[in-house]
Amino acid sequence: MIVRPVKAMGTVFNFFVDATDAPEEILQNAIDQGVKRISEAEERFSTWIRESELSRFRRGEVQEPSDDFEEVMLLSYRALEVTGGYFDPWTLPGGYDPTGLVKGWAIEKALELLANLGVEVGGINGGGDVALLPGWKQEVGVQHPRNREALCGVLEVESAVATSGIYERGVHINNPLGEKIAAVSATVVGEELWLCDVFATALVAGGEEVLFLLERYPGYEGFFIDQDDALFKTSGLTLLNLSTQ
Repeated sequence: MIVRPVKAMGTVFNFFVDATDAPEEILQNAIDQGVKRISEAEERFSTWIRESELSRFRRGEVQEPSDDFEEVMLLSYRALEVTGGYFDPWTLPGGYDPTGLVKGWAIEKALELLANLGVEVGGINGGGDVALLPGWKQEVGVQHPRNREALCGVLEVESAVATSGIYERGVHINNPLGEKIAAVSATVVGEELWLCDVFATALVAGGEEVLFLLERYPGYEGFFIDQDDALFKTSGLTLLNLSTQ
């Protein structure tokens, strides 16, 4: 297995591919292209880069958005709809900010590049959000929000898993529909990482109301831990080694 860590978007992305898949030169080139795709996404959508397309858009300086920007905006509208308004990039300070889904979207774009360049087995882990190439299952541990050295459970992942919470960076998640944040952490598994990201963030904001929506969304399962350390999950989720301590 070839593993390459890369710093971007304020976290570490680990690219991992099966070294028996293809010649190492091909695999390393595929990773290079995937890293480049992540970097391009950061340069386009960072709110910290003054001349990023997102920063210029928020200042009203973008007349014709790029294809990537338009794609992410369409996903933002979809996210707003499926979460019942609990994920709303238009309610954040400074104006439209889709960064809550951009990391997952960028990982998927990079993973698509890896597949197109000959990688058959592998995946990308971006700060705990994981996307895998088709046909490869992995067990992924979810860190307990109250205890850095413990897991609250282990999930079997076939495509993607994302975790969101307020235990690492404090309360940085916005609740567009109220003042309170319902959960300290939430994790969602499903087919598309960007949508797992969206639902996980919305679960932290809205708790049981969003879990009700997720329960009825095909292909996705999840759980959250509330402020009192109680765990709530969708009925179809299998969570191994469950612990809320």
